[in-house]
Amino acid sequence: METRFAAGLRKFHKVGMDSSILIYHLEDIEPYADLTEQIFAAIAEGSLSAILSTISVTELLVLPLASGQQDRIESFERFLFSLPNLVLIPPTYSIAKDAARLRGMYRIRTPDALLVATALHEKAEAFLTNDTHLRNIKGEGISFMILDDFR
Repeated sequence: METRFAAGLRKFHKVGMDSSILIYHLEDIEPYADLTEQIFAAIAEGSLSAILSTISVTELLVLPLASGQQDRIESFERFLFSLPNLVLIPPTYSIAKDAARLRGMYRIRTPDALLVATALHEKAEAFLTNDTHLRNIKGEGISFMILDDFR
């Protein structure tokens, strides 16, 4: 039987992802690992395409680089580059400007604003996150799937 999360995910063809989605998945963090497994299975099989800002790469690699964990860095890169339906998008001036607008309007942190602006610029239909404050973003043409809503 299809889960409520899988049914919600199936409504979308293209999603943006928060850094936390990758962290939960790669570090097998419960109770979210089951949900992230569904996300990455859909991306791997091609029923879902995903947008990831290179800002997330920065967030994800800080600790492994600072502590010299080359194996974690390589594992992350192998996983990231193995997904043909996941596209890495670097920040552009247009994305940065839109992020500033989002940050000012919704009082969100700069990294969150950059990630959401990236998803918007790439025409993602939804943004996958566990940051409940992002659900305050309204009227931007993007839905938010908060993992905690599906536990």
